[in-house]
Amino acid sequence: MLQENQFKREVARKAGVADILRGEFAENEEGSRTLLINGKQARRVSILATVVDKSGQEDQAYKSAVIDDGTAQIRLRFFDNEPWLFEKAEIGDFALIVGKPRSYGSESYIAPEIIKPLKDVKWAEVRKLELQALHAIATLEGAKENNGAAEEIQNRGSQKNTGKNDADFVSRGKQEIYRMIKELDAGRGADMMEVVAKAASENSEQLIKEMLLAGDLFEIVPGKLKVLE
Repeated sequence: MLQENQFKREVARKAGVADILRGEFAENEEGSRTLLINGKQARRVSILATVVDKSGQEDQAYKSAVIDDGTAQIRLRFFDNEPWLFEKAEIGDFALIVGKPRSYGSESYIAPEIIKPLKDVKWAEVRKLELQALHAIATLEGAKENNGAAEEIQNRGSQKNTGKNDADFVSRGKQEIYRMIKELDAGRGADMMEVVAKAASENSEQLIKEMLLAGDLFEIVPGKLKVLE
C-alpha cells in the first residue's frame, strides 16, 4: 500500500494552451511553483493538440517541440533522460499530451510525461466542448464569489445605515424631550420624573443626562428642567 501511494499521480487537469499561458505560477506548500488556472492548482495538465515543430541538437541541454491546439501554441521541453518521449510524435501528428506546466524566465512550457498520437481528430471537438463546460463552471463560480462580495458590501452598507438610523432615533428622542419639557413647564421648570414617565423613549433618562452635560438643558433647581431658548 505504501508503495502504491508513493507513485500515485495527481489527476491531469484538462486545459487549453491559452488557459495555461493565462495562468499564474504561485508557490505551493512544498515550496515549489504550481500553475493556477482560474485560481485552482494544475500540477499536471492534459492537452489535445497538433505538433507543429520539433528541434533538437546534440549540444543542447534539451530537445523541444511546439504544439498548437487552436487557442495558442506552447513549447514542450524534453531533457536528456527522455529521448524516447521526443520520438513519440512527429510534426503534423494530433496527440494527447499529459505533462507538468513549468516556467523559465517569462516563458511557460510543458514538461511532458505522456504523448499519445490519436488517429481520430474528432477528439478535438470533444475536448473543445469539455473546455467550454469548464469555462462556464469557472465563470459561474466567479459570479458566485462576486455576488458574495457584493452581499458583504451591501451588509456593511446596511450596518452603516443602521448606525445612521440609531443616530436618527436618538435625535428624535431628544426632540421629544424638548417638546415634553415645554409642555410641562408652567414657568418653574418641568419635573424630570414626569418627563421620563411620559416620554416614549425607553432611554429618556439617559438622553436627559446627555443633554444636561451638553448644555442643551439645565436644572433651575434639582429635578426641575428647562429648555434653553
